[in-house]
Amino acid sequence: MRGNTTARRLGRGALSAMSIVVALTAGFGVVPAMAAGGDPADTVVLSEDFSSGKLPEGWTGHLGTWQVKDGRLEGTSVNGQRARITFGTSYENYRFEAEANFLQVADESRWLNLAADFHGAEDYGSVFVVRSNTKLRNGLEYAVKKTAGGAYTSPTVAAAGAALNTGETHALSLEVRGTRAVLSVDGVESLSTNDLFRTDGTLGLVINNATVAFDDIKVTRLAPEATAPGAPTGLRVSQKDTQATLAWSAPADAGETSGGEAATVTGYEVAIGAAGAGADGLTWSPEAGTSHTFTNLAPGAYTMWVRALNDAGKTGEPARANASPGVPTIKGFARTLNGGAWSTSHVQGIAVDQAKGYIYYSFTTLLVKTDLQGNIVGTLGGFTGHLGDLDVNKADGRVYGSLEYKAQKAFYIAIIDVDAIDRVGMQAQNSDVMRTVYLNEVVADFTADMDGNGVFDGDTANTPDHRYGSSGIDGVSFGPKFGRTGGTQYLTVAYGVYSNVGRTDNDHQVLLQYDTSDWAGYEKPLVETAPHHSGPERVSGKYFVYTGNTTYGVQNLEYDDFLRRWFMGVYVGVKPAFPNYGLFAVDAATQPVLGELAGTGGDRGLLIALAKDGRTDEATGIRGWVQKADVGIESLGDGLFYLSRDSSQNGLQTSDITLHRWVGGTGTPFAPVTSESELHRAPVMTSPAPAEGKAGRSYSHTFTASAFPKARFTVTGGKPPRGLKLDGESGVLSGVPLKAERVTFTVTAANGVNPAARQEVVIKISPAKGDGDDHGHGNGGHGNDNDHGHDNDHGNGHGHGNDHGHGHGNGHGDGKGSSHDR
Repeated sequence: MRGNTTARRLGRGALSAMSIVVALTAGFGVVPAMAAGGDPADTVVLSEDFSSGKLPEGWTGHLGTWQVKDGRLEGTSVNGQRARITFGTSYENYRFEAEANFLQVADESRWLNLAADFHGAEDYGSVFVVRSNTKLRNGLEYAVKKTAGGAYTSPTVAAAGAALNTGETHALSLEVRGTRAVLSVDGVESLSTNDLFRTDGTLGLVINNATVAFDDIKVTRLAPEATAPGAPTGLRVSQKDTQATLAWSAPADAGETSGGEAATVTGYEVAIGAAGAGADGLTWSPEAGTSHTFTNLAPGAYTMWVRALNDAGKTGEPARANASPGVPTIKGFARTLNGGAWSTSHVQGIAVDQAKGYIYYSFTTLLVKTDLQGNIVGTLGGFTGHLGDLDVNKADGRVYGSLEYKAQKAFYIAIIDVDAIDRVGMQAQNSDVMRTVYLNEVVADFTADMDGNGVFDGDTANTPDHRYGSSGIDGVSFGPKFGRTGGTQYLTVAYGVYSNVGRTDNDHQVLLQYDTSDWAGYEKPLVETAPHHSGPERVSGKYFVYTGNTTYGVQNLEYDDFLRRWFMGVYVGVKPAFPNYGLFAVDAATQPVLGELAGTGGDRGLLIALAKDGRTDEATGIRGWVQKADVGIESLGDGLFYLSRDSSQNGLQTSDITLHRWVGGTGTPFAPVTSESELHRAPVMTSPAPAEGKAGRSYSHTFTASAFPKARFTVTGGKPPRGLKLDGESGVLSGVPLKAERVTFTVTAANGVNPAARQEVVIKISPAKGDGDDHGHGNGGHGNDNDHGHDNDHGNGHGHGNDHGHGHGNGHGDGKGSSHDR
């Protein structure tokens, strides 16, 4: 503790000298002492209170400024550099304790690192991140960079129980045993990992955009102890009727004996309880194998548990998975599913391939494939970049996802041949399973030198650099061109946006659209040691949605064809001037308008207005919902969605997805689905008026209706043109008209839910080419494109072309001529 500095320093001078001796001798390579019983005992190998007034011998600063001031070690990050200092040894088992005080920060959520196994000069290894002034979900991180030229990733994040506010002193403790590490803040265990990356490095401290004071640093070499096995991995669920089967793989770590030897897993215990309940109070049963079937279950939602036992007499932490045996699916979808438990960072997004029957989860550095019952089919990993949101491209059957390598200034769309994923543990690098396309537009905005000082400031929010506050990419989805509700499907990519409260040009969501039909020539395998730059130079469109600043932009983007709208799930923002909703929407038909981008000082772009429902913030006019949609939202049609929730247990990350229906309104926009009857909707006709036809030429028009169950179409008044027939299941009216005529008839859509929907139809069949006697106006409908075309038919017809433009026929009455469609 800092306390009364003068009294403390005068009273412990002799002890300080002895502590430095301990640090310089016992601190670097001492074997732990033996306890009275002959077992190894814990040994303090470094104890430093900085009483000497100078930097201790063996402590090496690499960047920033490091000095002993007022009896504490004070480090300052200069010009945004990662200030770092190294010392001591990263033992196999140790406890690293320090008191820390953020004296100054450039802005909120700056950070310090306790370096656990680190190479300071090259800046790589394993570190534990502690952010200032925040209790956000990523206030604490385990971060790892495996090579000097690589990039840091954060496989595990957590929230600190207390915000480390500027000017406050807090106690930090990092306990490491092999690849298991636990970070505590003020004595409370707050973050853990079972997969610590070890490289025989040193200990150290790292600071970013802050000045931090450290005191009372102590390192204790821990004697080996018997340890419990890790949680079972690769959980898989299958269910039928009144039973549910849980299968699993062995833990990655079987634990250790008291002598420090590797233990052996001797068996497992299983239990089952109500869904969502914790592990307390469960009845555990032994299981020798790696699967167990629970039988005679009443229909309902359950959580199944499994834990491992080892020959050191230790019981491991449990892993869990959900099941809903006996519960009817809704339109073929289970009401709840679990994506398995994985030693990765949290789930980033989900995608569902209804045609093939698979679900895909992005766990940042791992893609997980399950079937629609939640059974694990395979995984794809072996990369260190940040895999974000996912979507299925129906045109080629592959999954597309955002993939970031910020340190290399490389942003890609990962294109994954998911049909090839058939086992757990497949590798993405140097493989055709994952190919990548480079996004030059994103890189240009991310690296933009906005202050004109000739220096790119890197991956940090506290800078005027990064155009529009771009931090990379996250949300992806296929859908129509903005302003349309159909036609060509474009890949839409959402920017990540830094949460920098000190600037105003980062208050829009930025959306890029790409036509991927010609991307085959750009696709390259993923090779992290040689990032490629193969990709389109231009975008098909760049759009802006004014939502107010969010934390890292649109995390999940999804187009829903039933509602014909785009959904944007975000981590909520922190600027107090904005409502900071978690979900926003844009209607597909809303036309982009060229206008000035607020807060940019005059930049102009294509602006898209937010949908008009949801909550409205009176001060800003921004509309949205208080709804979690930041780690997975997937449209399933007919108003159904899967929404994902992330959670962690014992250092393993998982995703639980739950079936919801759209209810709209200003409150909660989604509600869990409990019965298929909740989806029943009377039909509403959604098809446009039919176009006109010509005698002797093939004709086709599709009648559509929004309904559940699906509507059937019938002609209930009048008759269609002779030669045309309506298919009741598909709603397609087709055939070859036999003669020129103008007919009126009624088409009814019915599905058993009253009332039925009716559409009065008028179709004009013009004479075949050369017949030339029909004067008058055609009654063709407008098509779906926005081009303006002219239908110049040198007969005597006058009608509307099918290209959403107006055509005019000016005939000479001689029955001769030609037609031109543009």
